[in-house]
Amino acid sequence: MDDLLLFAALILLTLFVGALLGIIAFAKTRELQRRIERLEAALHAARPAEARAESASATTAADFTAPEESVEAPSPAPDMPEPAEETESRDEAAQPAAEAPSLAARASLEEKIGSRWAVWVGGLALGLGGIFLVRYSIEAGLLGPAARVFLGLVFAALLLAGGEWLRRSGLAETTGPARRAYIPGVLAAAGAVSAFASVYAAYGLYGLIGPAAAFVALGAVGVATLALALRHGPALAALGLLAAYATPLLVSSDEPALLPLVLYLAVVTAATYGVARLRLWRWLAISATVANILWSLLLSGTMVSSGDAGSQLYVAAHFLVSLLLAAVVFVTSHAPRDRTADAAFDRTAVGVLSLFGLPLLAFVAAAGTGPVTIALIVAFALLSMALASEWPAARGLAATAVIATLLAYGLLNVTVSNVVIDPVTGEPTVPGFADLLASPAGSDYLGVGILLGLILTAAGLAGAIASRGRPQLAVAGAFAAPGLVAFAYLGTHRDLSASPAFAVAALIAAGYLASATEYLDRRLAADARGRDGAIAAYAIGCVAALGTALTIALERGMLTVALALLVAAIAWVEARRPVAALRPTALAVAAVVIARVAWDPRIVGDDLGTTVLFNPLLYGYGVPTLCFAYAAWRFGRTPGDPRPVPVFEALAVIFAALTATLEIHHAMNGGDLFAPVSGLAEQSLLSMVMLAISLGLNWLGARRPSVVMGWGTPIFGGLGLVMAAIGLLIVNNPVVTGEPIDGGSFDGRLIVGYLAPAVLALLVAGVARRRTDLPRRSVAIAATVGGLLIAMWATLAVRAGWHGGDLGWGEVREGELYAYSAVWLALGLIVLGIGVATASRTVRTVAAVIVAGVVAKVFLVDTAGLTGALRALSFIGLGGVLVAIGLAYQTALRRR
Repeated sequence: MDDLLLFAALILLTLFVGALLGIIAFAKTRELQRRIERLEAALHAARPAEARAESASATTAADFTAPEESVEAPSPAPDMPEPAEETESRDEAAQPAAEAPSLAARASLEEKIGSRWAVWVGGLALGLGGIFLVRYSIEAGLLGPAARVFLGLVFAALLLAGGEWLRRSGLAETTGPARRAYIPGVLAAAGAVSAFASVYAAYGLYGLIGPAAAFVALGAVGVATLALALRHGPALAALGLLAAYATPLLVSSDEPALLPLVLYLAVVTAATYGVARLRLWRWLAISATVANILWSLLLSGTMVSSGDAGSQLYVAAHFLVSLLLAAVVFVTSHAPRDRTADAAFDRTAVGVLSLFGLPLLAFVAAAGTGPVTIALIVAFALLSMALASEWPAARGLAATAVIATLLAYGLLNVTVSNVVIDPVTGEPTVPGFADLLASPAGSDYLGVGILLGLILTAAGLAGAIASRGRPQLAVAGAFAAPGLVAFAYLGTHRDLSASPAFAVAALIAAGYLASATEYLDRRLAADARGRDGAIAAYAIGCVAALGTALTIALERGMLTVALALLVAAIAWVEARRPVAALRPTALAVAAVVIARVAWDPRIVGDDLGTTVLFNPLLYGYGVPTLCFAYAAWRFGRTPGDPRPVPVFEALAVIFAALTATLEIHHAMNGGDLFAPVSGLAEQSLLSMVMLAISLGLNWLGARRPSVVMGWGTPIFGGLGLVMAAIGLLIVNNPVVTGEPIDGGSFDGRLIVGYLAPAVLALLVAGVARRRTDLPRRSVAIAATVGGLLIAMWATLAVRAGWHGGDLGWGEVREGELYAYSAVWLALGLIVLGIGVATASRTVRTVAAVIVAGVVAKVFLVDTAGLTGALRALSFIGLGGVLVAIGLAYQTALRRR
C-alpha cells in the first residue's frame, strides 16, 4: 500500500513539474517571437499613436488579462500615488501595444489554439483535476482525510505560487500584436478552486475542523480570491465564481449538512460582492445573486425530501443573508439615502432584488404554514418596503413587496404536502381546488393576514406621504388590504359561499382607502412629485375593495355584477378626482368583465333556470350594459383622455344586444343557451333586435354624434338584414322546415315572423336614405329585404289558408292558385303606388317586374291550372288591372 501511495505521488509530482517546465519553455519561445514582432512592427507601423492605443485597450476587456489592462478598474484617488510596480507594468504594456501593426490583430486558428484556448482549457482542467482527485481518493480509499486535505492545499499553493511567479517574472506577458491568454490568471483561478474545495472538505466532509475554524479558513480563502481577482482581471473572478458555487455539487458526502453549506455560501457571496464592489464589476454581483437564488430554490427542494423542521432555519438563514447582502451591494452602498431626493430609477437593482420573490414562494410552498415561514414573509415585506421608501432609486421594490406577499400568503395553504401519490398508478395527484384552499387553522391564518396587512398598509401610507417613491409605495399600501382579504376569503371558504364577515372586512378596507385618498389630496402639495399617482392608487384600491366586498357578499353570478359596478364606480371617482390612471384601470376591469362572461355565458352555470326574462341573464348582462353606458357618459363629460369613451360606448351597445338576444334565446329554448335557434319566431325576434338597435343608434347619433353611433347603425342594420334574408326566407322558412302553422292566413307566427321584421327593414331603408354618409345601395338592400319579407308573408298566408298545419311542398288547389295571382297583383299595385308617390323610378321598375311576373303566371300557369269561372276571373281581373295601369300612365303623361 505504501508503494502504491508513493507511486501515485511521483506521478502527480511529475505531471505538475512537467506542466510547469512546459509553460516556462512556451513563455520563452513566445518572448523570442514577441521580439521579432516588435521589429516587424517598427518597419510597418503607420497608424497614429492614438488609434493604436485605442485598439489595444479594446482588445483587453475580456478573458484572462493583467489587471493593468482592464478598462473596468476604478481610477485611483488623486491623493494616492500608484504603486511603482503597477506603473512600470503599464508602461511596458503600452509600448508594444503602440507598436502593434493592424494586421497582427487577426491571429490564425493555430495561434488561437496554442496561445489562448489551450491555456484556458488547461487551467480549467487543473482546477477540476484537484477536485476530482479528492473525490477519487475518497472512493478508492487511498488516503486518509487529513492527507487528502493537505495534498489539496499543497496543490492549490503550488498553482497560486506558479501563477504569481509567472506574473512577476514577465514570462507570461500578454502584450504583442496577438491577443493571448493570461497564464498567471489561469493558474490562480485553478488554485482558488482547489483551495475552496479543500477547506470545505475539511469541515463538511471529514469534520477535521470545527465551525469557527471553518469560518476563518473560508474567509481567508475568500479574501485571497478577492486579492487575486484584483490582480489578475475579471475573468479570474468569473471562473472563481463558477467554481466556488459549483464546489458543493462536485465534492459530495454521504451525510450532507446544511449548516456548513449555508456558511460556505455566505463567505463566497461576501467575497464575490467585495471584488465586484472594488472593481465596479456589476456583472459579477448580478451573477453571484443569481447563483444564490438558484441555491435557495435547490435548498427549498431539500426541505420537501428531508422533512426536517431544523432545515427550515438553515434555508431561511441562507435566504435572509443572501437578500441582505444583495440589498447592501445593489442599493444601500451606492444609492443616495434621501427620501425626498429625485433619484434615477435603478432597474437593475429592482430587477435583481425582485428575483428573491421566487425562492420566497418556493420556501412557502415547501415549508407550509409555520413560524419560520411567517417570519420570512414578514422580513421580505419589511425589507422591500424600507428600501423602496428610504432609497428612492429602488422604489419599484414596493410593488415587488405587495405582489410577493400576496402570493406567499395565498400559498400558505397550497403546499407541496398537499400533493399525494396515487397508490395504483404511482403518479402524483393534486386534490381539487376546494381541498387545496382549505384553511389549516382559521384564527392563525387570519391573524397572519392581519399582520401582513398592517405592515404593508402602514409602510405604504408613510411612504406616500414623505417618500420620493410615493406612487409605488402607494400601490403597495392601497392594494394590500383588498388583496389579503380576498386571499383570506379563498383560504377559509372552500365552497366559495357568501361571507358577510369578509364582506364587512372589505368594506372597512374600502372606507380606510377612501379616507386615505382624501387625506393625501389635502396633505400633499399640488406640485408634489408623484402626487397624482399616489392619489390614483388609493382611489383605485378603494374601488377594488368595494368590488371585493360585493363579490364576497353576493352569490356566484354577482361577480360579474360587482366587476361592472366597479367600472361605474371608477368613472364616478374620476369625475371628482381626475387622475389619468383611472381610465386605463376602468378599461382593465371591463376586460375582466368580458373574460368572465366569455368563460361562462350563463353567468351562474347550470343554475340558470327556465324563468322567462327575470333570470340571472337580466342582471348578468343588463347591469354591465348600464355601467358601461354610465362610464361612457361620465368620461365624455369630464376632461381627460377621450379614447376610452368610444370603447365603453361600444361595450354598452354590445352588452345591450347580448341582453336582448340571450333573453330571447333562453325563453324560446327552455333555458338552454347552447341550443340551436328554435324556429321562425325566434329567428324573427333575433333579426328584429338587430334592426331595432340599428334604428336606436341612428336616433342617438342624431342627438349625440359619435363614432360608435355612426358605425353601429350600418353594422347592426346589415346584420339584422342578413339574419332576416337568410334565416327567415330560407333556413327557418316553414315551407323548408315543415314547422306547423295552425292559425290560418293570419297566424301569429307568420305575422311576427315576416310582417314585423319587414316593417323594421323598411324603416332602416328610410333611415339609410336620409344618411348621406352611407352608400346608396344600402337603401336598395334594406328595401328589397323588406319587400321580400312582405311578399313571403302574403304567399305563406295564402298557403296557410288552404293548408292548415303543414305548409311544405305539395298539392296546389285551384282557389289557392287564383289567390296567388290576386295577392301578387295587389302587391304590385301597392309597390307601383309607392313608386309614383315617391317619384322613384326604381320602385316603379320593381312594380313593373312584379306585374310582369303575374301576367306570365296567368298566361302560362293559370291557363292550365284553373278551370271554369276561376280561369275567366283570373284573366278578367288581370285585364282590368292592366287597363287601369295604362289609363293611369296616360293621365300622368297628359298632366306633364
